[in-house]
Amino acid sequence: KVSYKLKGIIFLGGNHFTSRIIGTKAEVWYHDGIGTREKCIYEGQLTTMEDIHHAKGRKSCMVIY
Repeated sequence: KVSYKLKGIIFLGGNHFTSRIIGTKAEVWYHDGIGTREKCIYEGQLTTMEDIHHAKGRKSCMVIY
């Protein structure tokens, strides 16, 4: 059996990409280079998120393990 750990999600919408980055303790950070610039915004723990495939009106287009 092989298991993978989710490390990131890329979203497309608004004519650019945004991302969620998953930390080593399952914390979720949101990044939008246009909106948040160099900062990542803490969104909570991966295990408590209701919908990881949508962010700020954007739909996931790639997941990174």
